[in-house]
Amino acid sequence: MELHIAETREDLVERMARAAAEWIGAHPGSLVCLAAGDTPLPVYARLVALQAEGRVDLASVFYAGLDEWVGLGPADAGSCLQVMRDAFYDPAGIPADRRRVFDGLADPATECRAMERWIEAHGGIRFTLLGIGMNGHVGFNEPGAPDGEGCLVVALDDITQTVGVKYFDRERTLRQGVTVGLRSLSKAEIVFLMATGERKADIVGRMLSGDPAVPASRLLPHPGLRIYLDREAAGRL
Repeated sequence: MELHIAETREDLVERMARAAAEWIGAHPGSLVCLAAGDTPLPVYARLVALQAEGRVDLASVFYAGLDEWVGLGPADAGSCLQVMRDAFYDPAGIPADRRRVFDGLADPATECRAMERWIEAHGGIRFTLLGIGMNGHVGFNEPGAPDGEGCLVVALDDITQTVGVKYFDRERTLRQGVTVGLRSLSKAEIVFLMATGERKADIVGRMLSGDPAVPASRLLPHPGLRIYLDREAAGRL
């Protein structure tokens, strides 16, 4: 495990984007899995900028969506696909045949099997960039959820449901998610886990202490784990 602490969020974003671009450049054809939360969006914007500068070809790799709200489709504001399409896939010019995402309007179990086939066909996830939720979740690997292999249909934690309203354009009741499971994410060669802001300081501290109630703590034994924090998120260390 590597722990990287930056003085500012801007410095953190720059470090992560350059490291991700370097890895992508060295591993064309690999499968990458990116989180769709607020925290990593500036990293994606910087990656797109690096591509415009000729420093990386983001379409040289393939992509697997990390998760999706069951009940939301591609046209719904706040769906993981909408966030990633607008923030990364379209600006980066990623062809449709180089990415596979969950459709939250389709049968969840069927979507899980389809994603598992995509991951297997591309040699497994080799690089993943993740955030950590206020309850310690990674993707929709929620507190108390099964630590299963492959992809999972998960009951959403109350905190996830409450925090999730910020993404939506109207009131919604969403109680399930589909996600790539932690065991599959743990098979990646490199795992970037990032957190920014004072509000994440408590859960980051609990994670790094190995609190078993924090799903992200299960990644700590991973030899390729790189945790990226700004000074505020590291405030409880």
